[in-house]
Amino acid sequence: MPTSSKAEILSLYRGFLRIIENWPNDYLRPNRNLKHVLYLRVTEGFRQNTVVKSPHIYNSLVSNAEKELNALRVLEENEFKEKYPLSDKMYRPAANPRYYFGLLAELDKAAKQKQIDDSTPPSWWRRLFGLGHYKEL
Repeated sequence: MPTSSKAEILSLYRGFLRIIENWPNDYLRPNRNLKHVLYLRVTEGFRQNTVVKSPHIYNSLVSNAEKELNALRVLEENEFKEKYPLSDKMYRPAANPRYYFGLLAELDKAAKQKQIDDSTPPSWWRRLFGLGHYKEL
């Protein structure tokens, strides 16, 4: 194996899996879940690149993986939110101070309703006409 050891590669892989495990689920779009996409990309990427022979390509892949892992860590730890905090005026606009609270409440309500809709079977009318559940494209 070129310059990076198997232990370093395994450490990178585990780092990705730790971040993915902590990544929040998107209940509004379960069919377009970033957590799932990240998991597939990481597992496939590490599986496909186990047979790379060229040291230059191998080192480039390791370097890119380290950068991507660092970028995910920065997002996971909200470093930008802490580095560039928003003022209270941004969270409570003068025209409608409760706007964002209402928006969050509506999103939570929609997510809960989506979970309920997904857990209940379709009515016999829907089954009769082959409509089933509405699926996101």
